[in-house]
Amino acid sequence: MLRLIPATAVACTALLLTPSSGQAQWTTVGAMQSAGRSAAALTFRDARSIVSVTAVTSDIIRVRFSPTRELGRDHSYAVLPLPAAAAPTISVDRTQSVLATATLRVTAHHAPFRLAFSDAAGEVLDEDDGAQGMAWSGTMTRVFKRLRADEHVYGLGEKNGMLDKRGRQQGGYTYTMWNSDTYGYGADTDPIYVSVPFAIVMRGGRAHGLFLDNTSRSVFDIGHTAEGVLAFGAAEGELNYYFINGPSPADVVSRYTSLTGRMPMPPRWALGYHQCRYSYYPEATVRFVAQNFRARHIPADAIWLDIHYQDGYKPFTWDPDRFPDPARLVSDLRAQGFHVVTILDAHPKKEVGYEPYETGLAGDHFVKTPDGSIYEAPVWPARAERHPGPSVFPDVTRPATRTWWGSLYARLLDVGIAGIWNDMNEPAVFDTPTGTMPLDVKFDNDGLPAAHSAVHNIFGQLLSRSTYEGLLRLRPDARPFVLTRATYAGGQRYAAVWAGDNVSEWSHLRGSIPVLLGMGLSGLPFVGVDIGGFAEAPSAELYTRWLQLGVFYPFMRTHTTFGTPDQDPWSYGTEHESVNRRAIELRYELLPQIYNVMHDASVTGLPALRPLVLEYPTDPATYGLDDEVMFGRDVLVAPVLWPGASERSVYLPAGTWVDYWTGATFAGGRSHRVPVSLRSIPIFVRAGAFVFQHPIVQHTGELRGQPLRVHAVPGADGEATLYEDDGETPAYTQGMSVTRMFRQQTASDRVTVAIGAPSGPFRPASRDLWLLVRRESPSRVTIGGAAVPRVTMSELATHAGAAWAVDEAGVVNVRRHDDFGATEISIEGEAPRR
Repeated sequence: MLRLIPATAVACTALLLTPSSGQAQWTTVGAMQSAGRSAAALTFRDARSIVSVTAVTSDIIRVRFSPTRELGRDHSYAVLPLPAAAAPTISVDRTQSVLATATLRVTAHHAPFRLAFSDAAGEVLDEDDGAQGMAWSGTMTRVFKRLRADEHVYGLGEKNGMLDKRGRQQGGYTYTMWNSDTYGYGADTDPIYVSVPFAIVMRGGRAHGLFLDNTSRSVFDIGHTAEGVLAFGAAEGELNYYFINGPSPADVVSRYTSLTGRMPMPPRWALGYHQCRYSYYPEATVRFVAQNFRARHIPADAIWLDIHYQDGYKPFTWDPDRFPDPARLVSDLRAQGFHVVTILDAHPKKEVGYEPYETGLAGDHFVKTPDGSIYEAPVWPARAERHPGPSVFPDVTRPATRTWWGSLYARLLDVGIAGIWNDMNEPAVFDTPTGTMPLDVKFDNDGLPAAHSAVHNIFGQLLSRSTYEGLLRLRPDARPFVLTRATYAGGQRYAAVWAGDNVSEWSHLRGSIPVLLGMGLSGLPFVGVDIGGFAEAPSAELYTRWLQLGVFYPFMRTHTTFGTPDQDPWSYGTEHESVNRRAIELRYELLPQIYNVMHDASVTGLPALRPLVLEYPTDPATYGLDDEVMFGRDVLVAPVLWPGASERSVYLPAGTWVDYWTGATFAGGRSHRVPVSLRSIPIFVRAGAFVFQHPIVQHTGELRGQPLRVHAVPGADGEATLYEDDGETPAYTQGMSVTRMFRQQTASDRVTVAIGAPSGPFRPASRDLWLLVRRESPSRVTIGGAAVPRVTMSELATHAGAAWAVDEAGVVNVRRHDDFGATEISIEGEAPRR
């Protein structure tokens, strides 16, 4: 594999060096006049260029620029149609044109042509650089914008480095969007696997977004080439970007995902713990791993099969010696509570008699060279032990090919496979300097043929789309689960994403946080990295610390490469096995909370794993903070990220925070030194919040009928909504779900929790509801105004009717049957001592 280095820009006012252009002389758009208008748009022209400015909604403005007389086809793989918005107000005079919505004012200055975006009060939020504005050089287009000294930049998809992409001491960075196979990438490697050309710019807590919708190689230069200038553009095609209003960064993310789509709800099992390596084979090894999880009482929901399950690395096949009866294996594992996920790469072997190759030929489904012949190249089938040979590649930019490719998964689903892992889909190609196809390979591009150079960044997204839609057609009553390595903006609609072939180093543990936070801010909420690192081998301490952080990755999977020592939770001795078990158990205890927050992500577009700046954009201490995370809006996690640590500093934002483990309270707005041991996962919960839990289970198949545990964290009034559905089928899309509101009021002598009436028809299996509240010297508990008896903890679970008890940690446990009726539970007694 290739290790790529960052592609950076070096330029002066009119020169820019890009990975594809060498030194380029930019021609800047000069004077333009208004040349046309419609109900929602203005068009401008000069002797050779065209610009259109369109109000997509009152908060989203689209700008298209081409150094040609006409704009091209209006087509996007990322953007979804939005409901028609109220028509903007448009005015034109000799020197400027203005397009105004209810919240934004876009001013187009005619000579030289420059755009400025202001809020309704007239404050300028974003504007073209006065010296440059929009420009082109050959096939490349670019826009140069003012970048103020106090502006911070976030997002840009899967990027290494700091959370704030502005860089250290405002030296600036340049980021390239070009999906790349980068095995063992370093902290400065750019680009890597995923391209999302979307940036959030924030100043003083006020944010806006800039989304460049172009699937060729693109670049964001953030004050790197020229101080005070943010430049972005693409190697070919139009400059096609969207200005997305805030005012908060959360508003920007929500509006961006309304434009590019949101994650569908995953199956519940996909939120459990996953175990993988390259590779578990033969069948006996897979069974051994499964048996160890159950015998050691370590929860897990999925075992993954890498490429060695295949016959000669050919997609959609099974090695008959290593896996002689895959259906029986998968059935036996399912009986133990395991789902099996198989890798599936987009490079069928060129082999006469091999069905995917033969049907692909018959349907004209493979990408071609410029002379019209089918493009062939070496990928994994070329490394097969027997009968190696080249591969061909599905043209997933062609609708008929996407349907055909999706249909091929029937042979895996018929065996009982539960999920599909799309790898190598940058697309990666072996034995080439670039690690990918030649730039002139031809694609259908939804009916408007284009070269690989123009559609490279969309290949991974469209492959996962083909997979997702194929699984949904083949099994319409089951939620698809797809994991992809490469994708583009909008890819959240089809697949979870993991950050590729990372390394077993402490720096990669720490670096996983800003990488995943940036992906979440870029519309990709279902994300994770290989726990323990893929390349090389972690120490026992590093693996444990990584697993503890991984509890809060939306996608939680251990994975390691071929030839490394075993990287299972029990691989590091009994002490670490115990600690690792407890971390995974915590994941399962928190599944109702995790599922709830992931549902929020599917509805609002806001990520589950989020930076503190998303919740506290007016707090400068959060602007570059990337060694802590929020999970949802109420839970703050400060993982241990350095070897041999005995304490760590934790910054808590404004408000009161409660230690999840001890109930100790902490004042926000400052940092605290927190002691840690090997077992420590520092977790803090916002006072007044709720945390939803289940008892520990060994897999999600055991959740039916398990009690719902509701932790009310006292110290302030607060509320939370709990969402539930069947966790398996798409019925939730038709309204088969239920939500309930939980509210608490805290006073010196009591805590009262009101449980609202349910909204929605779904009901889980019959179960108990436990309310847990930390309270000193509790004296009385009432439910619906009626007192309930106090019993011992050992009696509580089996007591007939509602009752309460106090556990050894001083937490009041109230148990009642969960009848889904509205009620109030009141716990009288002193507030916890601080």
